[in-house]
Amino acid sequence: MIKNILKISKIILINFILLEIICFFIILFSQVPNGVNLMVSAVANKEFSLAHFPDRKYNFASTCWESQVYYNKYGNRKYADNPNAIKIALLGDSMTENAQLSDGEDLGSLLQKKLGSAYEVTNFGIFSTGIYDHLQIYKKKISNKYDILIYFPDPTDITDNHISRNRPNQHMFNVVDDKIIKVPQNDKYWSEYFSAYNQFKRKYGFYIKKYSNTYKVIWDLRERWKYYKNAKLRKKIDPKESIKRLKDPIKVYTHFTNLFLSELYKNNQKFLIIPTLKANIFVDSKYDEYRYNFLKKNWGNNFFYDPYLDAVDYMKSKNIFNYPFLSWKCDSHYSYAGADFYSSFLANKLKIKY
Repeated sequence: MIKNILKISKIILINFILLEIICFFIILFSQVPNGVNLMVSAVANKEFSLAHFPDRKYNFASTCWESQVYYNKYGNRKYADNPNAIKIALLGDSMTENAQLSDGEDLGSLLQKKLGSAYEVTNFGIFSTGIYDHLQIYKKKISNKYDILIYFPDPTDITDNHISRNRPNQHMFNVVDDKIIKVPQNDKYWSEYFSAYNQFKRKYGFYIKKYSNTYKVIWDLRERWKYYKNAKLRKKIDPKESIKRLKDPIKVYTHFTNLFLSELYKNNQKFLIIPTLKANIFVDSKYDEYRYNFLKKNWGNNFFYDPYLDAVDYMKSKNIFNYPFLSWKCDSHYSYAGADFYSSFLANKLKIKY
């Protein structure tokens, strides 16, 4: 019996080593990128839906980009350390976080360089979060600690905290009889998530994902398959039907917009509202155009700045008026051009406004 177990164990080990070698060469010859996905860097959070593991450095990768990113002891991307500087907080989702670009090249890094040592920029952006999560992050981490807030509403935020999103770690809200009702959190999910076994797995499983070539190859192939399926699905979706489904999410989003603005005014917070621009906003998509126009109308006030026309001028000056514009070809997150444009746009607005 013991001999058989040892024999099977040897076979499994040999096959694993062979698989690792094969995957190593697949990565070496650039058939798949050498890095982990963004999800590896995050942990579910009861207050903010998601938070980054603190004090960790990652090699992230996708089919058309690779980046090296460090999150400090608070789980943020910070670009300077000057106690006497004017402190600026960036807040939003994955577009703001800009983990697709390495430290020194991303939106926050370039903004820090263009503003200079009189300012200290910290990036609180984190992927897959919505306006409710951003409001909580502002209240708990930014309010009364930072001189200026730059908030980046994104079209995807409209549905992120609505029940249709349906993620167990997400704060979700529904519209019942025209009232905004919070959906009770799943206690079973959280008790299992914070069990000793799952905490151990999250803490040390990270290293397997970081160093295993097999994991990287399998993850990349899975992501490509998901992208292919989603691309086919998007072609079948009627934009008019998608717009109809936004009725209740828009009510939820508008409710938290008002709460957010009230919080900012109550704290006498200096702030700018700058909507994100994705590659698809320049493509003929009624659904994306509808969401973007809603954000402009929803946030419109003296502190709101629409970067659309400036972005068009920037692209003309750089002769890049072709897809994917300010974003990577494989997704809609900012490329080097996007980070360069936004950092210049923000630096200019800050110097004019404050």
